[in-house]
Amino acid sequence: MYKDLFGFYLLFYGALSAGFLLRRWQGLAPFLMRYAILLLEAPIFAYSFWILDLQRVRQFAPIPLISVALVLTALGLGARLAPRLFGNSPARGSFTVAAGFSNIGTTGGSFLCYLLFGLPGLALGALYLLPYPFLVYTLGFSLARYYASGRTLPLREMLVSLLANAVSAVPLAGMGLGLACNLLSWPVPAGLTSVADKWIKLDLVVMCLAIGMTLKPRRLFAAWRPLAAIGAIKFILLPLLAAVLVWLSYGSWQSLPAKVLLVQASMPVAIYGVVTANLFGLDRELANTLWFSTTLLLAPVAAVLFLLLGA
Repeated sequence: MYKDLFGFYLLFYGALSAGFLLRRWQGLAPFLMRYAILLLEAPIFAYSFWILDLQRVRQFAPIPLISVALVLTALGLGARLAPRLFGNSPARGSFTVAAGFSNIGTTGGSFLCYLLFGLPGLALGALYLLPYPFLVYTLGFSLARYYASGRTLPLREMLVSLLANAVSAVPLAGMGLGLACNLLSWPVPAGLTSVADKWIKLDLVVMCLAIGMTLKPRRLFAAWRPLAAIGAIKFILLPLLAAVLVWLSYGSWQSLPAKVLLVQASMPVAIYGVVTANLFGLDRELANTLWFSTTLLLAPVAAVLFLLLGA
């Protein structure tokens, strides 16, 4: 178990550090991120939904519902706290979006679920991730537009953005393809498990390398009040709410779906917060600080999760 935890630290923070050292080539970062999503993450999502145990659909049903509930709660908390912390709308927007979306993908929660619980954990981690593209490209973008310009994004424009943008459409297509293979009862090819293990780790390294190229940690921990607020939301309030919802859904915290939910509910700010701030002209410096600072705090959080939930 602790070997896996150390391996996570080595891959995650090692790739971030390597990217930071290579930041003179940061122009390559968007290219690496885009093609990691298209060529690495989309096949991982397809594989995850292919191996999902559909015989236990009723047991798994609360996972995406709780995922949506936590995002909406965090967005609401962020929107309520933002006016007390910032005097300008772009900063409020960056804070609200950062509060709402967490790193639950293959560079965060889903990867930890894989290390802790193997391929079944990865599949359930991907199921938790399922609503995220819809929420980011609709509600997240609409909120960002509102804070940037005072007007919301029309529903039609949100849906077009979701389906026309390859970064969202291709992973969703991967999920659909994997689910179709599962429903058709097509057997998973022999040897694909070992390939998937290497693919998942390669994706983590490439994404963290690209993210590291974009880091500007000059003001790390300088914005201590918003950082304390975002830390309380991510690492205290959301895990506590998830624990309550898990108990109501499963009656305990011992089942695999319950453990996956607790892991995913404890993740730091998602890179979506930084991407959205750049797309809509929000406070980029604040978005970068909140993402980078909470990502550093993932080290002790991961250790606690391994201690409490590991075999």
